Amino acid sequence: MGKLTEMLYDRRRHIGTASQARSKKEWMQEKTAAFIRAAKSEIRKTFNFRNSIAALAVLALTSVGVYTAHDKVASASPVYKVYIDGEYTGVVRDQSLLQEQMKSYGSLLKAHVAFAPVHQAVKGTNDWTVANAISESTKTMVDMVVVRVNGQDIVHVKDKETAEKLIKTLESQYVKADSNATVKLSEQVDFVPLRGDKQTLVSFDAALALVQQGKNERKTYVVSRGDSLWDIASKNNLSVEDLHAANPEIADIDELSEGQQINLVAVEPLISVDSTTEETRELTTNYEIEYKDDDSLDVGTEKIVQDGQEGKKTQNLRITRHNGNVTKEEVLSEQVTVEPVKEIISKGTHKQTYSSYSGGSAAPVSGSWAYPIGGGYISSQYGENRGGKPHLALDIAAATGTPVYASNNGTVIQAADLGDGYGNCIRISHSNGVVTIYGHLSSMNVSVGQAVQKGQRIGGVGSTGQSTGSHLHYEVRVNGVHVNPAPYM
Repeated sequence: MGKLTEMLYDRRRHIGTASQARSKKEWMQEKTAAFIRAAKSEIRKTFNFRNSIAALAVLALTSVGVYTAHDKVASASPVYKVYIDGEYTGVVRDQSLLQEQMKSYGSLLKAHVAFAPVHQAVKGTNDWTVANAISESTKTMVDMVVVRVNGQDIVHVKDKETAEKLIKTLESQYVKADSNATVKLSEQVDFVPLRGDKQTLVSFDAALALVQQGKNERKTYVVSRGDSLWDIASKNNLSVEDLHAANPEIADIDELSEGQQINLVAVEPLISVDSTTEETRELTTNYEIEYKDDDSLDVGTEKIVQDGQEGKKTQNLRITRHNGNVTKEEVLSEQVTVEPVKEIISKGTHKQTYSSYSGGSAAPVSGSWAYPIGGGYISSQYGENRGGKPHLALDIAAATGTPVYASNNGTVIQAADLGDGYGNCIRISHSNGVVTIYGHLSSMNVSVGQAVQKGQRIGGVGSTGQSTGSHLHYEVRVNGVHVNPAPYM
């Protein structure tokens, strides 16, 4: 069977121009005669009738196929077999497109690509496969490691040591080397060895920047004089919340400085570091303030009987951080090391008797000092705790425009808003280094250098500057030191 087939194919290959010129009838007669001779020979060899019949059937089909192939070859369009470095790769129909591709690679293409035209009927070509094989031949393949995060390939580095250094450097930016912290990555990170194109390798610094900042483009803004977080957010079409999230290191959003660089886009690292540490810290504790009625003091006056002192305590904590930012604090133990001392203040309950007061241009006078306002009530005492700091003045709440008077004879040394939180403020210098201060005024009726008399109207109550309501901020300093204003009223 095999020899007969080879014989037929050998004869097909040697058919030349002469056989093409013959008529189809002559060609078929010759083939039929050859077929019959081969069949008889096969039958004599095998002496197997069933096998011989099968062989005859196959040979008959083969003969028809040979003739048909011979007829089609003459009319088929040429296609090209492609060999890359001598190895057969596939068949393409249009070599010009591949040649343009090869030209675009320039010196990167180091493989030898050959095209061999052939005439054959094909059902399909391997154009894409061949183009891809040529592209692959331009690559310089090297061993490398890909850093894979949650199953996604992120960056290619040269080896496992570089990948490990990348993670250790990332962790060290949030956790000190000598810390007792427990450290873990938020994501599943794997180092996968592979062989890939050298051009995909990334330097250590570039890989570190990528895993730290993610794929967001870093955008910054330089703070100008007078800028607030709200101004910057408005200029850049952001919400204040987004802007603050992009700059978690800014503890006080109101304290921006000129020239400071802030982020406009929140950093979204591809690899995050979680850490847990046990730490010890010392805290100060506020003291209590106790008021005691004292009929020996006039109403509105106070006297500190015992100064308050802050206490101290030590805490042992377990602190959890995400990329350096505290996400949870757990107090494990607490110990008071210094007990706070209560501040005791005597509060006057004796009602004053005024010698003259009409509620107009003259203030009520007590002793040698005049009461600085024509009405209202004391809303905040001298020495009162204000967020851990004592209030070094008296606040007297009253309606806006309520008259404010000079407490004694003196000279006006300020009548303006200096931007220091006092708002519209008048300062009067008296004898013996005493200065009285009248803050948050709605109006001012005197000017700097003007001499004023005790009880003279100098302005009206207001809520300018750092104020939450209409009141008079009355403050007294002696030689620059704050003192209780009560004796100067």
